[in-house]
Amino acid sequence: MNSEEIRIRVKFFGPAKDLTGCEEISLALPKGSLLSDAIKTLLEIFPKLRERLEHYRFAINADYASESATLEDGDEVALIPPVSGGAVEAETKVIVKLTREPIELEPLFAFVSSPQAGAIVTFVGTVREISQGKRVTALTYEAYELMAEKELQRIADEMVRRWQLCKVAIVHRIGRLEVGDVSVAILVSAPHRADAFVAARHAIERIKEIVPIWKREHFADGTSHWVNSQTTEQVGVIELREELNSQ
Repeated sequence: MNSEEIRIRVKFFGPAKDLTGCEEISLALPKGSLLSDAIKTLLEIFPKLRERLEHYRFAINADYASESATLEDGDEVALIPPVSGGAVEAETKVIVKLTREPIELEPLFAFVSSPQAGAIVTFVGTVREISQGKRVTALTYEAYELMAEKELQRIADEMVRRWQLCKVAIVHRIGRLEVGDVSVAILVSAPHRADAFVAARHAIERIKEIVPIWKREHFADGTSHWVNSQTTEQVGVIELREELNSQ
């Protein structure tokens, strides 16, 4: 195993053990992988799991976990079928993520798609060319990443509690973005369109309110400033000459 790789153990119980034909396997994954990445690998190894996965839950080190949970080297992942007390309703699937890579919408749409969904609402934020009457050349997003992902998860959990939803995906870019790039994507599926619409609107408003992500606009005239969506305090609008930073 190299330094850019982690190894986890995956355990199967009950019907899952019958589907896979084994009690446990070891997986090598790239460092920083999420539980969703492990699930994708499992489906490649055991395609029969796909037909039952909607009814299963996952645990990491004996605690139930969402698919957006980050895996660490040595983690034990368990595939949990419905327990013997009776069939359980499949829990809402949620994924949240910060990324420095371009946001791909097609996989997110596929993720939130569900036979139970009567509507899928997609909100996509993009980098606009004009802001405050000036031409924008790029944006830089900076985040307190550990806290930001926790707050994104909290927002997704709020959505699931307040509305009847099938699945939720929230992905936010960080780093430098060019005009036209997707900065944030929120996809919500629900049995009814009203819940999907209001939940998606709630998500973007809460992101702007509580998630520690900061946006800096870079302009064609060589100036830039930090954007503060809640206030116009002077600290948020100090202009800096980019050429000074390059000297």
